[in-house]
Amino acid sequence: MMKKRDFIFVIAMICSSVASADDPTPVTHWDFQTVNADGISSFDYTPYQVVLEGILLNNPEMWLDPTPDPTVASWFMGGQWEIFVQGEDNDHAGTACWMGQNYYNGPGDESYTNEEWLAEICRLNRDPNTGYIFRAGDRIRVTGTYLFYAGKLNINENHDITPMFDFTVELIKPAVGPPQPEEIHISDLKNHDDTEIFDPNRLTGGEYYQARLVRIEDVNVVAPENWGSGNTITIQDSNGLTFPVLLTLGSGLSRYDCPTGQIDVIGIMDQKSTGISPNLDHTKGYRLLVLNYDGNGLVLGDTGHPRGNLPGDINNDYIVDFKDFAEFAENWLQNRAGLYGFGR
Repeated sequence: MMKKRDFIFVIAMICSSVASADDPTPVTHWDFQTVNADGISSFDYTPYQVVLEGILLNNPEMWLDPTPDPTVASWFMGGQWEIFVQGEDNDHAGTACWMGQNYYNGPGDESYTNEEWLAEICRLNRDPNTGYIFRAGDRIRVTGTYLFYAGKLNINENHDITPMFDFTVELIKPAVGPPQPEEIHISDLKNHDDTEIFDPNRLTGGEYYQARLVRIEDVNVVAPENWGSGNTITIQDSNGLTFPVLLTLGSGLSRYDCPTGQIDVIGIMDQKSTGISPNLDHTKGYRLLVLNYDGNGLVLGDTGHPRGNLPGDINNDYIVDFKDFAEFAENWLQNRAGLYGFGR
């Protein structure tokens, strides 16, 4: 992640409005994610905080590792937490909401201690009014400050641990259900020469689908040797167009082999601008985040419809045996940061 000095121009605009800030400004995801011809945000930075509503697309611990780690070194962020919220109805856009533990990446008081970090993500993982733990498919409301990073405008803390920059997540309605993924092809994301489509009007290409749930149809995995959580594989269509797919932390991505043959892929469209800071190209770097896989062989993605409910069937292969015990033993006494040890 970028260091704070890389965000000075945005922080200055935000901080200049703090003194005169009124109530947080409700905005649509579509308006919030507007960009210029160079891919940099064109959103009006007048409001200090904004309010966004939509459907939660992911359980954050399946995307980034929230485990606290106080190590301070260049570019080391320690625990991280991020959710994607998709707009509904005509609000055809989505927004990422991100936090990191070690904002300063070095000695100083601008990073969270382990205890502070756990308290912060525990707060964000639960509805403040009911204690309900958020789950993918909930309708939520996010209120907070924001920064542009790597191609998209994010809700975050401006790399500042002071309470003034805290953002909040509230429950509107639980278990609404995840949105149906938009069915697309790689040709909706790539030109004929396999270069990325960038449309600043966001009517096509990666910008149109960014931070939303999509289903890329009729592809093959062409680099299966890269299979595994945290790795990037490449999918290809029958015309030779390719697209990167980042495999995240879902347990099935480590448990099952890479699917073969023609498949569909379901995930969240993301962007991480290419190049080296500060010379990033914000018109490139689109990728698909796949959160999990159930080994079905036909659809790579978190389908959300597991079969079998035998107690003890940890690996979901429909039989309780020593393979389940091995996974149980491997994870003995481990816990998920931000969800364990904090009551309502």
